[in-house]
Amino acid sequence: LLADNPTTTTTANESITNSLGTTIMVAPGSFGKYEPGPPSTAFYVIMLIVFAVFSLGCGSMAATQPPGAGWRFFSWHPFLMTCGMVGLFGAAIMTKKRGGYFHTKVHGMLTMAGLVLSLVGLCVIYINKERIGSSHLKSTHAIVGLFAAVLSVMLGGVGAIVLHPDFGMDNTNQVVRTMHAFGARVTLMLAWFAAVMGLNQMTNDSVVVATYAIPLLIFVPITLL
Repeated sequence: LLADNPTTTTTANESITNSLGTTIMVAPGSFGKYEPGPPSTAFYVIMLIVFAVFSLGCGSMAATQPPGAGWRFFSWHPFLMTCGMVGLFGAAIMTKKRGGYFHTKVHGMLTMAGLVLSLVGLCVIYINKERIGSSHLKSTHAIVGLFAAVLSVMLGGVGAIVLHPDFGMDNTNQVVRTMHAFGARVTLMLAWFAAVMGLNQMTNDSVVVATYAIPLLIFVPITLL
């Protein structure tokens, strides 16, 4: 199959041109055991658009559940959490995958913007529960979501203080960089799982839940792996 693929060549070092148009060099006999290269510019732009459309579209959909509820103060919670934890954080990771100083700076800006939106979203749900006299942290969604938010703040602090490319205290420490990247991916998986659980609490409409959840499942291997 590989021999029939015109985009695949074999030399002293074997190479693979993946579906994103990126050629990756691997040791002989190591097909399937390589680190994917950075996303192409076209794919990167497409993913930024996809994240923006998902955030605004599915965020608004979640904000107006259950059907007929319309927009109310509570609606800002799912909308802002979707925009922050999915849209901006997802875009931040895709940007970091591009590599280099410029993309690292943009990654940090997107992350901080996502963190601000997410924290405002948490404030909204706290105020809303206080208004209606509802207890806090009574569901798995609430506990997992808060845990993901706390991890996001911690990782954001590490990124800004330790890994910032201009003034980071230890920005060349590969162990810290690896732990930061791994922690970010785990955090987003938890956040996205919490988002689906939260939507499932608001509606029994399987089509609505699937419309929100299926794109997240698709995002996981593209963005987080």
